[in-house]
Amino acid sequence: MVEAVLDRRRQRTRKAAVAAFIELLMEQGYEAVAMTAVAERADLGRSTLYEHFRTKDDLLDASLAWPLGVLAADPPDVAALLRLIEHVRERSGAVRIMLEQPLRSRIARMLAARSSPGLRARGVPAARADVRALACAEGQLAALAAWMRGGTIAAPALAEELARLSLAAARLECP
Repeated sequence: MVEAVLDRRRQRTRKAAVAAFIELLMEQGYEAVAMTAVAERADLGRSTLYEHFRTKDDLLDASLAWPLGVLAADPPDVAALLRLIEHVRERSGAVRIMLEQPLRSRIARMLAARSSPGLRARGVPAARADVRALACAEGQLAALAAWMRGGTIAAPALAEELARLSLAAARLECP
C-alpha cells in the first residue's frame, strides 16, 4: 500500500514538472528555461525536481516520451504514426517550436538514442547503428517539419513514409 502511494506521488511530481517545463518552453524557448523556474512553476522543491530530472534534456525527453516511442518503434506501427500525425496537427503551435533548430537536432539525438538499440539487435554494428539511427531521426523530424509547413502529402501517406524511413535505417548497405 505504501509503495502504491509513493508511486502515485512520484507520478504526480513528474507530471507536474513536465507540465511546468512545457509551459515554460512555450513561453520562453528551450534555452531560456531554467530548472529553478520549472521547480517554482511546478510548486516543487529544487531537490525534489532534481531527484526526478537531472537536466532540462531529461525533462524534454520525458515530455516527448510518447511521440519518440512511436517514431522509434521497431517495427514501425503505421496506425500509431497516423495517430501521432493527428496529435501533431492538433498541437501545431507547440510542435512548430519543437521542430525548429536547434531544438530539433536535440530531439533527433533523443530519438536516435531510442532507435539505435533496435538496430543493434538486428545485427547492425554499434557505430553504424548510431549513425543510421540519427540519420533516420533527422529524416523523420524533417519530414514532419515540412508537412507542418504546408506539405501536400496526406497524413496516411506521411505515416507510411515515416515508417519507411525507420525500416530503411535497418537495411542500409554500403558497397
